[in-house]
Amino acid sequence: MAKCHQSKLMKKSTLLLFAVPFVLLGSCKFLASQLIDFREFWPNGLPKTKGKLLGEMQSGEWTLSYESGQPLAKGTYANDRQVGAWVFYYENGTEKRSGFYDDKGLRTGEWIYTYEDSTPQSKGSYFGDFEDGLWTFYGNDGSVVREGQFDAGKQSGLWRFYYAGGKPRAEGVYYRGSRIGPWQLWSENGASRIQDFQSKAGVQVVRQVWPGTTKLQRVGVLVNGKATGRWTSWHANGKLRLSCGMADSSPNGVFEARDEDGGVLAKGRFDGGVVVSGLCVANGTSRAMAAGALPPPPVRVDPWPNMVTIAAASPESQVSLFVNEHKMNAGVTPYVAAVLLESEVAPSKPAPRPKAIVAALDDEGMREPAAAQPQLSVKDKKNLSKMVEQYSVGKKRSNSTGEIYAPTPGGPRPKTGTGRRKNLENKPMPFDIMKGVDGNDVNLKDYQGKQRVMIVVLRGFLGEVCMYCVAQTKALAKARAKLQAANVEVLVIYPGARENEESFRLLYEEEFGEGPPPYRVFYDQDLELVTKLGIEGDLASPTTIIIDQTGIVQYAYVGEHRADRPATNTLIKLIEGM
Repeated sequence: MAKCHQSKLMKKSTLLLFAVPFVLLGSCKFLASQLIDFREFWPNGLPKTKGKLLGEMQSGEWTLSYESGQPLAKGTYANDRQVGAWVFYYENGTEKRSGFYDDKGLRTGEWIYTYEDSTPQSKGSYFGDFEDGLWTFYGNDGSVVREGQFDAGKQSGLWRFYYAGGKPRAEGVYYRGSRIGPWQLWSENGASRIQDFQSKAGVQVVRQVWPGTTKLQRVGVLVNGKATGRWTSWHANGKLRLSCGMADSSPNGVFEARDEDGGVLAKGRFDGGVVVSGLCVANGTSRAMAAGALPPPPVRVDPWPNMVTIAAASPESQVSLFVNEHKMNAGVTPYVAAVLLESEVAPSKPAPRPKAIVAALDDEGMREPAAAQPQLSVKDKKNLSKMVEQYSVGKKRSNSTGEIYAPTPGGPRPKTGTGRRKNLENKPMPFDIMKGVDGNDVNLKDYQGKQRVMIVVLRGFLGEVCMYCVAQTKALAKARAKLQAANVEVLVIYPGARENEESFRLLYEEEFGEGPPPYRVFYDQDLELVTKLGIEGDLASPTTIIIDQTGIVQYAYVGEHRADRPATNTLIKLIEGM
């Protein structure tokens, strides 16, 4: 999927470009598949973008620059998709973020984010554009503010939160992004208490400590007796032993195994219980892990052996042992309660307020906000006006990408198919309140008896604004006068993660060049609204809904693919015939 959004800095300029073709020996004809140099300049004459095109597709090494001439980003494109290693910069020249994209243009592997003064901001791994595995987040002073694991973008397993300077703030377990079981919460003065967030039927929190100590040995969740989600284990000295995803007691997702000194033994990724990629250290030398099923663990007598006992085993066998420790029978009482220190429960200290602590954590956001992508592709810029026209007059776009919307990783699956959605028609909307990006919410009931409402749900926001969404919303803007004449209010919904809302608001306005579009825009935090509509899937299938003056849905259309959206002329005729 091509990254398709235009940054604020890149919106100011007038497009100036030239192309220098590479001439094939013995031929004076230029083929569409030839590589050509591409340049784009700011009005001040400094370079804006520099790279190569293969046909109309961005290909090879590209450099993007600020208007000041300082580098904005450097990396590789293939077929208009960012692939391989990319580095993004602040305008002062320091690195902002760096990592890798897979062959679909999705973030993968380890990414590092930094503040403008080069101090660390966060680090962790992605898979398919979603956080997966261990992540650590830092404050401006360099201290850790939160650390834990993600499973397909949702918090999973043990998480720890800290105040500035490293004082503990909260610690507990997540399951599918929700807090479950007992949590320990601290106020800034050091007072502590245990707050139980309860659980669900069949879901059990495992929190075990090393015998005779209060040091954690393993933490995770059992679902119907099977290890599920992200699990963590520690050596007896408190150092990390294994972080790993589990599915029905089989290893799944990103993993990392370390020795008692904190050195990495192995790291990689499981899929369906087998190693699909990874590196390990054997006899002081790094090598690729053996792909496939793990070998049997080393023979041993005592449970949870130290590293000296298993030093002769291969890294694969050591990882096999650690994985088996995660899925061991937890027993009747798998939860060993945290022990509050006397200093944490001293009567002179006011007890922490759980609701206030949790609300503050949620308001701060848990994930790294999606970083804005640097530009629309050259091809998309060229075709934008044509696409806007097609979404105006009614020519249906084909699914040239061949990509049907897939279920969003870690999220619910779409309820029923695409096209006209009869299950949504002839009934009220499944929600009333919509959160406006301007800070003003709307209640759909307020329109009843006054005017019709057209709700347009767009694909969603992951650091980019989909080109098809840009074209559709521009077509809606062109039809604003006709829609007003038909007494229709247009409300546009963008689904996305809570922490991305501010980035989305700025980027969406920039797509229109001169501020926000001429209709209300709403941000659907964490897909709450699209889940109620049953249109979830990478992030949401594009959907158009028309509600009459009595509040009843008269028309609901769910696109089969990113380009499948009804044209404004078609919708206006439909409305006029109601």
